[in-house]
Amino acid sequence: MKRLSRREFFRTTGIVALGAFAAACAKKVKGTGTGGTTLARITSGHQQTLQMNDGGLEILSGKPDRLVFNLIDPANGAAVTVPNASVWIARDQNSPAIGPLAATYHDEGLPPAKGYYEAPLMVPSDGTWLAVTEAQRPGRSAPDFGATQFQVGAQTAQPKAGDHAISIPSPTFSNHRGVNPICTAKPQCSMHTISLDAALKNGKPTVLIIATPKFCMSALCGPETQLVAAASKEFGAKLNFIHVEVYRDGKAETVQRRILSPAAAAWRLDQEPAIYYIDPTGLIKSRTIWPADRAEVRADATALLG
Repeated sequence: MKRLSRREFFRTTGIVALGAFAAACAKKVKGTGTGGTTLARITSGHQQTLQMNDGGLEILSGKPDRLVFNLIDPANGAAVTVPNASVWIARDQNSPAIGPLAATYHDEGLPPAKGYYEAPLMVPSDGTWLAVTEAQRPGRSAPDFGATQFQVGAQTAQPKAGDHAISIPSPTFSNHRGVNPICTAKPQCSMHTISLDAALKNGKPTVLIIATPKFCMSALCGPETQLVAAASKEFGAKLNFIHVEVYRDGKAETVQRRILSPAAAAWRLDQEPAIYYIDPTGLIKSRTIWPADRAEVRADATALLG
């Protein structure tokens, strides 16, 4: 399905940038599940005072996933970082809305301005969906509202939760397997002591991060690699922790042409950084693409231990 432009989105949702939501006679209500309210009713009589930016990340229908976004105050360009917000989603402004979904702000261990909101959700069908968020900022009598659209459906061929991990040798300190450098973090991270194919056979859960700290477009690869490396020390020998570099080498031409390392290519990397949480049988239990903070890494790694 064609992704709507921002202007088209404002038109279809009845939202005008920095203006009012579509007026309606209905009273604002907070519904649950898929009945009782619509985005039009939720936003009736309110101003759109926040810019809600979703990450454009792959969200799959029919299974647990997450909506990741940030909130910006258009008046000054500053990030809005209240601990919690509420989110509703729907196919259009007059269809029954799903929500409210709890969105939590995450920034533990991340650089300034790299925090994000995460709302766990399960979307019933592919296509373009609309989202409205409500956040209460301290010192304000009325809540703020923002809106965005997001696409649901497969965008990449990357493995997903429920797939079996792809067993392939990955670079280690003792065998670079043609990848140089095997880690662009400064200093190099510790997560190159065991090859991925060996880890998937040793009966332990595995945490795999595919990221390039030096060449990452989002500037999240370095911090996330550090977070996963710190978790490897916290969990010790209970889990395997493996880092795979995105590119075959550090040459400018390699990065420009996006020549992937063999392991990144085998995992069909398209969105990064990507963290995979794999159980002892080799089944991918969960994944995070793009943002993840220390609390999320710790929680997902702990879940692997049952």
